[in-house]
Amino acid sequence: MKKIFMILSIILVGIFSFTSCNYSLNKKPNNFYYTNLLAQNLTLASPKKCIIEECNFHDEEELGEKSISDIKNMLKVLKKNNFINRPKDLPAKISYKITFIFNKEKLLINVYNEKYLSIYPWDGNYPMDYINMDKVPISLNPYYLGKYIFKNY
Repeated sequence: MKKIFMILSIILVGIFSFTSCNYSLNKKPNNFYYTNLLAQNLTLASPKKCIIEECNFHDEEELGEKSISDIKNMLKVLKKNNFINRPKDLPAKISYKITFIFNKEKLLINVYNEKYLSIYPWDGNYPMDYINMDKVPISLNPYYLGKYIFKNY
């Protein structure tokens, strides 16, 4: 009986040591990791589909090349100090959600208000990239793009 208990204990310890979660050991490389991923995807190919959703009434529109170009330009304007940790005053509700669907990836931008947005993949392993939009031109701010597209709301 002791021998069986000892063997089971060794097997359980072995299983737990080999199946430990690596997620807690891996740290996000930088706080603009997913933003770089989105910029890289937009540079290499046009998205198969790009949709903006108004989150109060769940209305959505497909974005055209001009709007996608504005988002590309917004990504180029961002500096390292625009990327922040999750803000304490982050609104609980998202105003707009922009979804980019590429061949192998699906990336999203949550637009909270004119000041904050976040970027993340559909199935990411790290926390979202949070971006402070202060000092980004209004013409490149996705919040105002959403207000323009859904001006009847």
